Amino acid sequence: MAPNPEETLTHRTILKGEQPVKDSGRSLLAIDGKWYDVTSFIAHHPGGDIILEFIGKDATDVFFANHPQAFELLKHRKPVGDYVSKKPPSKAMQEYRNLLKYFAENDFYYPSKAWLLQKWSLNVAILCMVIYGVVYSSSLLVHCFCGLGLAWFWQRCGFFLHDFQHSQIFKSRFWNRVGGFFCGTVSIGINSDWWREEHYAHHNLTNTLVEGVGVTDPQMTEEVWAQNDRLLQFFNTGLRKFLVKIQYLTFIPLAVVFGRPAVIIDAFHLETRWYQWAGLFLHFAWTGFLLSYLPNWTHIGLMYLFACLGEGVLHVQLILNHYSKPFHDRDETMNMNFFEWQCETCQNIQNPEWLDFFHGGLNLHIEHHLFPKLPRSTYRQVQKMVKDICKRNNIHYDEVPFFQTVLNTLSNLKRISDKITFKDIIKAMKP
Repeated sequence: MAPNPEETLTHRTILKGEQPVKDSGRSLLAIDGKWYDVTSFIAHHPGGDIILEFIGKDATDVFFANHPQAFELLKHRKPVGDYVSKKPPSKAMQEYRNLLKYFAENDFYYPSKAWLLQKWSLNVAILCMVIYGVVYSSSLLVHCFCGLGLAWFWQRCGFFLHDFQHSQIFKSRFWNRVGGFFCGTVSIGINSDWWREEHYAHHNLTNTLVEGVGVTDPQMTEEVWAQNDRLLQFFNTGLRKFLVKIQYLTFIPLAVVFGRPAVIIDAFHLETRWYQWAGLFLHFAWTGFLLSYLPNWTHIGLMYLFACLGEGVLHVQLILNHYSKPFHDRDETMNMNFFEWQCETCQNIQNPEWLDFFHGGLNLHIEHHLFPKLPRSTYRQVQKMVKDICKRNNIHYDEVPFFQTVLNTLSNLKRISDKITFKDIIKAMKP
C-alpha cells in the first residue's frame, strides 16, 4: 500500500522564519526543528568530515535520507534549542519525507537473503568460469575472454562495495565495512575507505562547488575535463585548457584505458592505514597467482589488459548519471529542497528491467540519491512512487537510454570545449 502523500514525516511543526542558535565554542546541527550539539561527535561521525558542511545549518533531509533509524538515533541526543526554518518544505518534500517514513515502517531497508544469494552466486560462478578457462585452456582467445570475465567479476564486486559502504547489507556498521573492504580493496584493488569517504561527500554535495575555491563533490571532478561551464574557472594553465578543448574526444578513451590505474593511484597515494595496503597486497597476490597459470607473458599481458579495459566500462557507467546535469554553488544547494535538488542533478539510464544487472541497479540513480540506504532490489518499486511525486509537482524526471546518455554527455563536453579558444590556450601558456 502506497503512503498518503498528504502525511508528513516530521512529528514537530517546521515554522517560517529563521533564528540561528548562536553558541560560541559549540558545533550545532539543526534537525527536525531542533538544534543538537555535535561538538564531541564530529570526530566519531561514521560518515566522516561531511558533517562539517552542515554545522549551523538545517540538515533535516540529508540526515533522514542517510539514517533509516533516524528517530531512534535522535532519542540518544538531547536538543539544546529550537530551530525555526525560513524555508518551509515544498509539497514534494513533504511527500518525500512521508516516503522515508513509509519505507522505515514497511521493511524496505536491507535486501532479502534470496536476493543476496542470487547475486553472490553469479559472482562466484563468474570467477569460477574465469579460473577454469585460465587453468584448463591454452587458447589465447579463451584467455582474452577470461580477462573480460575478470572485469565482469570486478564490476559486480564494485556494485557490492557500493552496497556495503552504504550500509545496505548488514545492520552492523563493522560488518558492512568488512564487506566493503573485501569487495573493494581485496577483490578490485580500490581503497574501500577512500571510496566511502568520497562517496558520502558526493551524495550530500552532489554537483556542487565553491566559487573561486574548487569543487566540493570529489567524485564529479577530474583534472582532464570540465563537464560544466562553472568549472572552467579552475582550468587556468595552458595544458588544462588544451585538455578541455579536446575533452569530447578523450573522455571515453581516458575513462576506459586509464580509469583503473588512475583510480588505484588516486585511492592510495595518500593512504596511511596499514590494513588498506595489506588488502591491496592481497588483491595483487590473488590476481598474480591466477595469472601465473597462463603459459607465457603474452597471455598474461593480454588477459590483464582486457580485464582493465573491461573494467573501464564501469568507470564510464559511474559518471554518466551526473555529467550532463547542472552544478550549483554549495550554499545554493543548502537553500534548495532536497528532493528537487537530487532530481535536478541526477539522470536515470532507461532500459528494460532485465538489463538492470548490467548497471547494478544504479541506472535508477535518482532513486538511489533520494534514498541512499535502500537496497538496489527495491529501486523498481520505488521508482513508481518517485515518478508519481514528480508528476504531481511538475518536477522533471530525467530518464534517457544508455547510448543517448553517452551522446548527451559527449555533446555537453563538446559544448564546454567550444568555450575554450586556441588563443586562450596560448595566452595561458605565457609566463
